[in-house]
Amino acid sequence: MSSLQEIVSVLDRLAPPRFALGFDKVGLQITPESREISGVVVALDRSLAAIDHAIAIGANLLVTHHPLIFRPVEKIGDDYEGRAIRKLIRHGMGHFAAHTNWDAAQGGINDALATRLGLSEVSSFGMVMEVSRLKLVVFAPLHSVDALIDAAIEAGAGEIGAYRRCAFVSGGEGHFDAPAGGNPTVGNAGKRNSVREAKVEMVLLASKRNAVEKAVRSAHPYEEPALEFLTLSPSGEQSLGRTGRIAPLSLRDFAASVDTALQTRSLVWGDPEAQIDRVAVEGGAADGDWRSARRAGAQVLVTGEVKQHIALEASESGFALVQAGHYATEQPGVEDLAAAISAAVPGLRAETFAPKAGISGRPFWP
Repeated sequence: MSSLQEIVSVLDRLAPPRFALGFDKVGLQITPESREISGVVVALDRSLAAIDHAIAIGANLLVTHHPLIFRPVEKIGDDYEGRAIRKLIRHGMGHFAAHTNWDAAQGGINDALATRLGLSEVSSFGMVMEVSRLKLVVFAPLHSVDALIDAAIEAGAGEIGAYRRCAFVSGGEGHFDAPAGGNPTVGNAGKRNSVREAKVEMVLLASKRNAVEKAVRSAHPYEEPALEFLTLSPSGEQSLGRTGRIAPLSLRDFAASVDTALQTRSLVWGDPEAQIDRVAVEGGAADGDWRSARRAGAQVLVTGEVKQHIALEASESGFALVQAGHYATEQPGVEDLAAAISAAVPGLRAETFAPKAGISGRPFWP
């Protein structure tokens, strides 16, 4: 069996929490009774059917795209949310949500959608969460650089986009007078010393400052390490949506290809004969991003839900919309998350849950 900590670490790497939009609630929402994970079920929704499926196969962690808990829980009643929470707890099962962070992540909901629709030259667009970052600057003897970087990494520093263990190291000379009763790591007590040192710089989220400072001080060989944290300008993380190219098609034929790829029936707004070669995709309820998609050069946005006033504005502005369904546009990313978990944790099989058409949020077409 794999540990809960291992699975959560994998999920946080696949869908970094910092990618989540400000309103969102992601991560571990219910801790399983056992810290050893017997199996994982990955589903779009925290449906009662998904929970029943996990129980049936002996899994004790349910990972869903849509969170179970969005607001503080004042009581666990007989409503839908309460029944789901009670059933999870009764069976010792945990619940983890990867929502807008999985929308934005590399390989996530919208990359999966772009792949299913055959987009090439894929790039990002749309909503993005701005985060506050700091830069750690610390001076240390040359022999301790790797250990300091490792300690800072373990505490959450050194991540830039999809890259990890990011650090800049430069050389210099440190000068200090060591007191007669001191015990300097390098140099001599009671004397003026000059030693070769390294300057290590690393980026971190502001929320990680205390953990990183504690880790670096603990790993540093000096009695009084010199370190500082500099405030950086807020910056955006990974955008949610994706744009890409296709071979030119009429809007009518493109919509038909969407239906085939996603096994859905779409509603379409726009000129049926308009030629399409640049497509934006954003699964779920993302119709409000159509202007961003147009600014990114797309001629059509494929999303899950389209409100009437959005359909009106976009279509009369010459921009096409394809409403392919919430389930159809996000289930591919659910499948890919299960595959990614299985690949990252040897010996653990993460199984995708797909409800029967017509129930548990999945539509059917008569």
